[in-house]
Formats: sequence, C-alpha cells, structure tokens
Amino acid sequence: MIYLAVVLKFWRECTIALLAFLLTVCLFLLKHKDIEIQQQKLDHARYVQKQTEANLQAQANARKIEQQYATQALTAERNYSEKIKQISHDARIAESHANSLSKQLATANQRLSTATREASDQYTKTLSNVFDQCVTEYRKMAERADGHEADAERVNY
Repeated sequence: MIYLAVVLKFWRECTIALLAFLLTVCLFLLKHKDIEIQQQKLDHARYVQKQTEANLQAQANARKIEQQYATQALTAERNYSEKIKQISHDARIAESHANSLSKQLATANQRLSTATREASDQYTKTLSNVFDQCVTEYRKMAERADGHEADAERVNY
C-alpha cells in the first residue's frame, strides 16, 4: 500500500521514469534488430556470391560436356564415312570377283567336252545359274550387313 501512495503522490515522476525505461528498452531492441539486419545483409551477399559461383561452374561444366558430345558426334560421323567408303570398296571388289568367276564358268562351259554333250551342257548351265544366284545374293547380303554394322557403330557413338 505504501508503494501505491508513493506512486500517486509522485505520479508525474513515475510516468516519466516508466517512459524513460520503455524508451531505453526500445533503443536496445532497435540496436539489436539493426545488428540482425546487418548480419542478414552479409549472409545474403555471401549466398548470392556462392550461388553465382555455382552457376558459373555449372555453365563451364555444361560447356565441357557439350564439347565432348560434339567431339564424339564428329568422330562417329568420320568413322561412319570411312566405313561407308570401305563398304563401297569391298562391294566393288566382290562384284569384280563375282564377274570374274562368272566368266570362268562361262569359259568352263565352253571347254567341257569329256562328258556327253547334253549332260555336260545341262550340268554346267545349272551349276552356273546356281552359282550366279548365290554370288548375287551373297553380295547383297554382305552390303546390307556392312551397312548395318556402320549404322550400329554410328548409333553407339
């Protein structure tokens, strides 16, 4: 009760003291918040710098990978061109050999004279036709197989 009597007697001074205390608390809070804001600004600046560096590093890595893919694609194209050239060359050689064999069979057909004429003619013609068909089919199959192999190697790169 004594405190209440003192407060009522000196109410102006008590109000001023209370307001001064509240002002001091507000100043301390303001100072604390100002320090926190400065710290947040520094943290934000560090975060932005870290993210910028990470972004630049990612872009550099992406460029390296892109260059590797471009190099691999170029190598695959070169290998494919070389394979196609080799296939064409092999096909021409196979066709040349097939033509040579066909000519040899034709010559053999003309020279066959020891057997009966009718039997040797029939045998030679049949053998020649079968051989020509086999050579033609073999050449076509070899070209397709070589083309398929070149396509598979191109896709694998």
